[in-house]
Amino acid sequence: MNSKIKKFKKVKYIIIGFLFIFLLSFCSSNGEQEKHRLILKTIYKTLHFLHPNPISIDNNFSQKVYNQYFEKLDNQKRFFLQKDIEDLSFYKNKIDDFWIHGDPTFFNIVMKRFYQRIKDVESICFKILKKPFDFNQKEMFFIGKKNIFYSKNNIEWIIKWRKYLKYLTLLEIIDSINQKKLNISKQKIWKNAFLNEEKISRKKVQEYIQEYLRKLKMKKEFDWFSIYVNIITSQYDPHTSYLSPKEKEIFDLNISGQIEGIGAELQDYKGYPTVVNIIFGGPAWKSKKIEIGDKIIRVAKDINSESQNIVGMLLENSIRLIRGKKGSKVKLTIQKKNGFIEEVLLIRDIIEKKEIFAKSVIILDKNKNKYGIIYLPEFYFNPENKNGRNAAKDIKKIINKLKKENIKGLILDIRNNGGGSLDTVIEITGFFLGKVPVVQIGGKYNKKKKILKNDKEKILWEGPLVVLVNELSASASEIFAAAISDYKRGIIVGSYQTYGKGTVQTIYPLNQFLLTNKELGALKFTINKFYRVNGSSTQLKGVHSDIVMPSNLSNISLKLMEKNQKNSMKWDSIDPILYSYWNKKKNLEKIKIKSIQRLNKKNNLMNIYKKIQLLENKFLEIKKFSLNWKKFYYENKKIKEKNKKFQKLKNYFHIYGLRYFPPYYQIIINKEKKEEEEEWQKNLIKDFYISECVNILHDFNETP
Repeated sequence: MNSKIKKFKKVKYIIIGFLFIFLLSFCSSNGEQEKHRLILKTIYKTLHFLHPNPISIDNNFSQKVYNQYFEKLDNQKRFFLQKDIEDLSFYKNKIDDFWIHGDPTFFNIVMKRFYQRIKDVESICFKILKKPFDFNQKEMFFIGKKNIFYSKNNIEWIIKWRKYLKYLTLLEIIDSINQKKLNISKQKIWKNAFLNEEKISRKKVQEYIQEYLRKLKMKKEFDWFSIYVNIITSQYDPHTSYLSPKEKEIFDLNISGQIEGIGAELQDYKGYPTVVNIIFGGPAWKSKKIEIGDKIIRVAKDINSESQNIVGMLLENSIRLIRGKKGSKVKLTIQKKNGFIEEVLLIRDIIEKKEIFAKSVIILDKNKNKYGIIYLPEFYFNPENKNGRNAAKDIKKIINKLKKENIKGLILDIRNNGGGSLDTVIEITGFFLGKVPVVQIGGKYNKKKKILKNDKEKILWEGPLVVLVNELSASASEIFAAAISDYKRGIIVGSYQTYGKGTVQTIYPLNQFLLTNKELGALKFTINKFYRVNGSSTQLKGVHSDIVMPSNLSNISLKLMEKNQKNSMKWDSIDPILYSYWNKKKNLEKIKIKSIQRLNKKNNLMNIYKKIQLLENKFLEIKKFSLNWKKFYYENKKIKEKNKKFQKLKNYFHIYGLRYFPPYYQIIINKEKKEEEEEWQKNLIKDFYISECVNILHDFNETP
């Protein structure tokens, strides 16, 4: 959501001005510490001058950052001792001053202590896991914030880790027993099964802990620093964040759906980057020399570089070495599954993350009417290449293709679509509304509100339109849904409201004005709010559906909504602009009433949904476990039974939904169907939300 906002000249001049003032003091600096200082000071100044929601940088701010930073580093309170917290509390009211002056002292001191505690924990775990656990003891293991505290001394610390490792071992034992399908109907057999599996399971836990601690130790200081900076930036609002060079690279990949590399997905297996998937058509696939299960042990970033050993390296750092520009060469040393070592030379290419791209299909209803469904997971675009692939170009092609098939209605599915490019969503909205105002933007540095209009496209689709949303449809999705709703262009179907993100972010590379080639990363920060043409913000309130259907999202997913986030900006409104309703002689209210009447007959569906929520809440309430082998087995058995019932109820929710909304349609199979679309098309026939959308499109064509 950045391209329009980046053009604000006033913003640029302000940044240039304040950065030039203190630039000279850093020109001759070197080392990681000065880099940290420069990043902190640049971000502070940027947010101080440009963030639309100024906050007080005081002791209250300092205490929040202090508490949340420890929560982030050690949320289960297993690494730090009470003494550490008391020692470091000296800085509890100083972080505000450090922030203003770009001083990384607090970060440095905390990390020094944290690194020491990681070493201490490694020693503690090694000693504990040398000896068998006594599963006859009656003791409890607690999880969750309310029941855990920092250890007061070394004895408490060791006990805390012993209980945690014992709990992990019990989980491994249960898993092993279940996999072997042991018949443990008698208590004596249970006990023997637990004791027999203890040594093997304890060994597995030791390997798991060693790997976990190895990754913590391998993590670079700059990665920890990024976490610290983001605790600070999150005090302004949930969407303002620092992107390290590595995170910016990932961000660009996610928003563009493209990356330059070899076309192999890797996972870390005991320190070895291991191939778990090979992307069809990519360089690795074309070579015929790389297979799933192969381990990459050395990488030469180009043909003139020496091979670098990457065994034990953090996977994300290994991947950065393997990636590179299209057309460049990379040499990999591969260890095959049979142990054979082989060198493979690959030419990097553009790899597409096809799961984020728009998909479409034609369906045929019982009256032989054709309808189109377009699924858009993101409003993707390529920030590095304006001529690259983007959602607007793809949607335009799809609509034109569907029109040739003489469809009588269109469903645009933007469920779980978290947003993307502002330019792209405005262009796509124009496909359905033409050259009209789409969204308003207001903010601190443009008190005269800015009205963003579509001026590129004439209307591509004038027929019946249904937009399908849920609670995770956010940002650009909400701009689109709000415009369709406000102009009364179509019907919004789905959750009571969408995500509720009504803020606009821009991205500034931190070295843009600093006359340096150092990799400093970028700041993604909130610069404005956007408002509907009717003047209302979508912040917190989102877009309300015309036809509300029970959600199939988990409670955990629902907690991610904007209104449940810390430091979310408030809802407000501005003056509406003059706009006219879409006038195509269709009575949308009559169509809505027909759908609501169908839904009102299906009250049992809502009751099942409420039961699912209730059961899920009960699962989340489980915060303690017995570490006695007998009680642990019984408790695990009960949880397993509850989980079966829960899954059965969730499945029944969909089966019941389909019973009430039977899919009176069939999918017209596309001969050119792509492999990545098969699963999606298969699931459409089981999706009762789509089924009701088809009913609504049918009503569009039947209602005068």
